[in-house]
Amino acid sequence: MKRRNITNIALTAAMVTGILTSASVAMAKTSMTTLTLYTDGDVNVQALWEQDLVPVYEKTHPNIKINVVFDAHGTDSGVIQDKIVAAEKAHKNSGYDILDSGIVPTLATANMLQKLNKREIPNISRISPALLKQTQYEGLPYRGSSVVLAYNSADVKNPPKTLNALLTWIKANPGKFTYNTPSSGGSGGNFVMAVVNSKVPKRDQAELVTSSSKALEKTWTTGLNLLKSLGPDIYRKGFYPNGNTGTLNLLANGSIWVAPVWSDMALSALQDKQLPSSIKLLQLTPPFAGGPADMGVVKNSPNKKAADAFLNWLLTPQAQTIVIDKMNGYPGIEWKYVPKSVREKYASIAKSYATGWSSFYGADLNQAWQNTVA
Repeated sequence: MKRRNITNIALTAAMVTGILTSASVAMAKTSMTTLTLYTDGDVNVQALWEQDLVPVYEKTHPNIKINVVFDAHGTDSGVIQDKIVAAEKAHKNSGYDILDSGIVPTLATANMLQKLNKREIPNISRISPALLKQTQYEGLPYRGSSVVLAYNSADVKNPPKTLNALLTWIKANPGKFTYNTPSSGGSGGNFVMAVVNSKVPKRDQAELVTSSSKALEKTWTTGLNLLKSLGPDIYRKGFYPNGNTGTLNLLANGSIWVAPVWSDMALSALQDKQLPSSIKLLQLTPPFAGGPADMGVVKNSPNKKAADAFLNWLLTPQAQTIVIDKMNGYPGIEWKYVPKSVREKYASIAKSYATGWSSFYGADLNQAWQNTVA
């Protein structure tokens, strides 16, 4: 205790006089906490951390240093995951404190991450409990995106606002709608899932979100046949582009008027003028599915308290506004906690999104669509 008091007095004196001796510099360094944050994805994710969020946080928390380890497109994510698992089993420090990566749900399933709660992270109460339950409260969604409906307002004056209305519109406007193959991108995949799910018995819909039962796949037949019946009315009588970008390109050149798209991709394309300003976005009722980008705190991190404080800050309106503006994405917190000006800016899509099916069914649904529809 006495040594700590002497250190504080030395630092205070140095700060008052403005003169830092080599000894006081050394003392100051010992008071710093360095958090190592591993993140993967594209360069926009790297820029979000290194140019926007981290500088703002470090400016107001001078005793915290955040070391961002960027892994482009998650090339080494498997290696990082194995390292964290091995360190946890050996009760050692993996060298990472915070994760912003697709490996978070997998590590959460294996109980390799810290349980998150309101005591250490009070702002977690602003997140939908359904999203937290998906990772057993070991993943914290700090941003997200969903599939929405894009339409060309120059040609579509009264866009459909429900899934049934959309299906009717497709039949009434042959050739002006399509979606990418479900195996090539989530915008087409979530449209397929929404249509199939709409014909699944209510008692089985919730099971598809959490279960891994091959028997439930028998409930898909009616929905798949409905998708097949749309074929003659799809663009070029059954042309399904490859990838999310393929759909956006058809919207951009006017080949189609309506399509399901990812919210963040479409907003970025509008911002960069890759889509004409006549393209508008809306969320259907019930909504298409979406998903969060989860963060986690490594269970054996020696800096859990500092990591929790950082995650709590990420859920403030200040940080969430930065995330929305820079990523053209959804907030991690519920929209009602976002500043009114931001809600108004994204009013057409500022709604909750549906929870998609368990990943267990992804490959089988893609194959079933290929066999039945394509």
